[in-house]
Amino acid sequence: MVRIHLGPTNLFMKVFYILLADHAFLSIDKKVNIIGVFETINTTNFPVTHPRFVVVGAIQPTKTEFKIALDIVDPQGDSILGQLQEREVKLPENAHNQNFNFIIEIINTTFKNIGQYKVELLIDKKKITEVPLRVAETTSVRAS
Repeated sequence: MVRIHLGPTNLFMKVFYILLADHAFLSIDKKVNIIGVFETINTTNFPVTHPRFVVVGAIQPTKTEFKIALDIVDPQGDSILGQLQEREVKLPENAHNQNFNFIIEIINTTFKNIGQYKVELLIDKKKITEVPLRVAETTSVRAS
């Protein structure tokens, strides 16, 4: 677990986990179901556009209203998503200190080069954690 300081009020945001996966969903009883967790995208050609993946995680918010966003940063430190797409979250007042599960879909992301990318989680425009995403070149295998 990671504790992130969010400003002068001495509030902390707890990050329980953040993962990259092929698919994730909430079951009827609010359990997070994660399918195909990965850390590397393998390709034979560049640039490559990954059609779809999700970022799934759980945090313990210190406030009931905040904005959540993701960014993907290339090895040179530049954003590859362009403009951040923030989502406003409004939790009930009685949800204080409860886990907040999130599933954010990423569609048609283009990776121009091989290297170590970072998927960053932002709360109210402040980065609170990141997870590595490696993009690697592989050789195709021919059938004999």
